[in-house]
Amino acid sequence: MNLTGLKYFVSVASLGSVTEAARAAFVSESAISKTIRQLEEEIGVKLFDRQGRTIKLNQQGKIFYSYVSDSLSLLSRGINAVKTNSAEENGQINVLFTVGSPLIPIIALKMQKLLPNVSLNIHQRTTFAKDLKQFDFVISSHKIKNFTAIPLLREEILIGWKKSFMHKKKFFQASELKNFTFVGENDETELQQTVNQFLVSNDIKLNFKYQSDEPATVREMIVAGLGMGFIPKVTWGNYFTNSNSIDIARILPNSPHRTIYLNTPHQTLNDTQRLFSNEIASVLVEAQSN
Repeated sequence: MNLTGLKYFVSVASLGSVTEAARAAFVSESAISKTIRQLEEEIGVKLFDRQGRTIKLNQQGKIFYSYVSDSLSLLSRGINAVKTNSAEENGQINVLFTVGSPLIPIIALKMQKLLPNVSLNIHQRTTFAKDLKQFDFVISSHKIKNFTAIPLLREEILIGWKKSFMHKKKFFQASELKNFTFVGENDETELQQTVNQFLVSNDIKLNFKYQSDEPATVREMIVAGLGMGFIPKVTWGNYFTNSNSIDIARILPNSPHRTIYLNTPHQTLNDTQRLFSNEIASVLVEAQSN
């Protein structure tokens, strides 16, 4: 499997045409077609459905495309990073958010006003983040080994549902939750792991009809009325689209909570990193007061 083959695959998938992909790459159609066939043979799975001159991704191809496009994007970032000097000299901060995605635009806006010459390189997927030391900061709900971990806030996790689904309630007993259908994040995500620990400790098994590794998708499914969902009070709170379309309630008697940490591999922070860490803290404090 080579990089050129993967690029050809993404091009054909994006354009929906071998002809257009060949034109964009300045190669022959036969070269594109041969490379795609070799890729399919190598992984042992057909990626496209072909009908005459029409070609489109099948279900397996769509899954593969999502990973390949992410990989190529990450590779492009890596190439750009090594072409520059050090992050500090170029005013660059690399940060991984494994929690709190709705707050990212607010943090970015604050950084733009405070440090307009600093490039904020934001990551949200942990799939390819094998070496966390590549990041200046990791915003996470757990402490990272051999990192300095600063607790930023402790937040309660609530229950949310579309307003038309039922009458507004202020709380649910934990034992009541098994009576409803839920949407949630995949088990690999930090939020879902926190939720699962809570469910296990309370001997509760829920019906998760839909799960996704994208928090934004989960929020949209709650708003759409596809099921109830678990909502971190501060880091999600009112910071997502159509949040006014849902009702929320506490879980009793012992509601789930999580702590958000600012993790860094640096023993000492430079001025830019220190300003960024201060802004992260101020955004979360402000969100907590809303």
